[in-house]
Amino acid sequence: MAYRNLTKVPKLCLVYFSIDKTTCIVKTKKIRRKESGEVFSDARPESGAKVTLRTNGKLLDAMVIASHGKLPFV
Repeated sequence: MAYRNLTKVPKLCLVYFSIDKTTCIVKTKKIRRKESGEVFSDARPESGAKVTLRTNGKLLDAMVIASHGKLPFV
C-alpha cells in the first residue's frame, strides 16, 4: 500500500521564488514542507504551499504554484 501512495504524488512541481521573483520546475521529492520539514511522500503539494528546497548547499524558500497533472487555481 505504501508504494501505491508514492506513485500518486506528482513527479514535478512549479515553484516561485519570491527573493528574485523567478519560477522553476523541480522534482517533488526535492521539496519539503516549510513548517515541518517533511517530504511530500503521501500527498500532493497544494497550490500556495510554502516549501523549502535545498540545492548546492543553500536552503531556499519557495511557494508551490502548480503540481504535475493539475492546473493552478482550478
